Amino acid sequence: MIKKTLSLAIGLISAQLTMAQGFYVDEQSALRLGDAFSGAAAQADDASTAFYNPAGLTRLKQKQLTFNLSAISVTSEFNGSSTTLASTTVTGKDVSAEAFDILPSIYFSAPMSEGLVFGAYLNAPYATGTDFGDNSIGRYFSTESSITGIDFGTAFGFKVSDNLSFGLSMVMQYLSATVAQAVNTSAACKGAELQGDLSPFTCPGLGIADSGLGTSTYDGQFEMQGDDLNIGFTAGMLYEFSPESRLGMHYRNRISHDLQGNATLEVPTAAETFGNLAGLVDTKAKGTATLETPSQANLSFYQGLGKFSLQADVQWTQWSSFDTLSVKSDNDVIKGVAGPQTYNWVDSYRYAIGGSYKMTPALTLRTGLALDNTPIKDKQTKIDFAFDDYKAISFGLTYDLNKELAFDFGIQKTLKQKRAIAQGDITDPSQNLSKLKGDVSTDVLSLAAGINMKF
Repeated sequence: MIKKTLSLAIGLISAQLTMAQGFYVDEQSALRLGDAFSGAAAQADDASTAFYNPAGLTRLKQKQLTFNLSAISVTSEFNGSSTTLASTTVTGKDVSAEAFDILPSIYFSAPMSEGLVFGAYLNAPYATGTDFGDNSIGRYFSTESSITGIDFGTAFGFKVSDNLSFGLSMVMQYLSATVAQAVNTSAACKGAELQGDLSPFTCPGLGIADSGLGTSTYDGQFEMQGDDLNIGFTAGMLYEFSPESRLGMHYRNRISHDLQGNATLEVPTAAETFGNLAGLVDTKAKGTATLETPSQANLSFYQGLGKFSLQADVQWTQWSSFDTLSVKSDNDVIKGVAGPQTYNWVDSYRYAIGGSYKMTPALTLRTGLALDNTPIKDKQTKIDFAFDDYKAISFGLTYDLNKELAFDFGIQKTLKQKRAIAQGDITDPSQNLSKLKGDVSTDVLSLAAGINMKF
């Protein structure tokens, strides 16, 4: 009975992997960042269209090589309270994290024949992380979460008529994730004692003083790292009403990953006696977790108006495919620690509108606005992923040094988000006998620079 109580008390470990599911990174092009990705599937001005819509490759009449470097700064801060068993305050540092990700990308296109163009790309459309530290007041829900997803794609765009093009892309996607959180050992011991499951022992008799409740003195640490490689596809269509007016559609299928790696559980010396009794011991074992990157579809429109252009985009993401998550292992300790979680996220839509102005023959200015609906319901909001609907404004420019060389720059500022959370339950062992209640504020700033070469 003691082992059952303890395993339930730390059974929400797998929840931290959800961070990966809610953070698709649009910032794969400096040119596109400048107009808030408002015409990504329709404009098709450089080789990055191999990623945003391979059908647009047919508009590129000579070889192109495009390099981009994006920087994304995310700051998150929790303001509120953290409690554990018997409404005891959890002590520790404030919950805050600053993440700064550098994301390189490269795109290539080459005409193969009249109406057939080859494209290739390497980028990182899933890349983020938070590190709250081992001693924050939110440590029983997350100490660290990180995700890296790298895509290598090969694409073909082909014309079926003067106005209509189609495109296909095969994507090889590598995904890796690291998740960690503290184990509330002192509350697990006290909870077992209060329920009579510890008899004839007491927590002080096993070396866990009552005064340690809510402190990090007896905390265990759980961490899991895993990675996987799998293949998916994208498909696109581009219809050109005229040389300056076109409609683009792009679909990206979901890719399922069985992340395989190591799960590690560490128990401090002060809690070893209780841990041995309850079956909670230092452990390193193999584990797997199923995680998928969701399906997406884009509809984009581009209209040139002399020196001006206007574009718009609607993006649908099938977050509803993410409803449960579990970590599997042949090790009994890891199986007891990492229980299944249910989420019930909803599909989301992103809307963007933007435009450009050719100020001089060499200089083009861009701007755009975007609104992205969060897929996470209020009841599913968690400390390590508490994004709300985001509203963003973008600015950018392209400078053509000559006919073969151009430089792109973009910046996007997301308006500050604030999301209320009430995560956990101090009476529920499956919730680590802990609760967070308060607000999470998030700031995001994205910058990108790129170079485009034609030859």
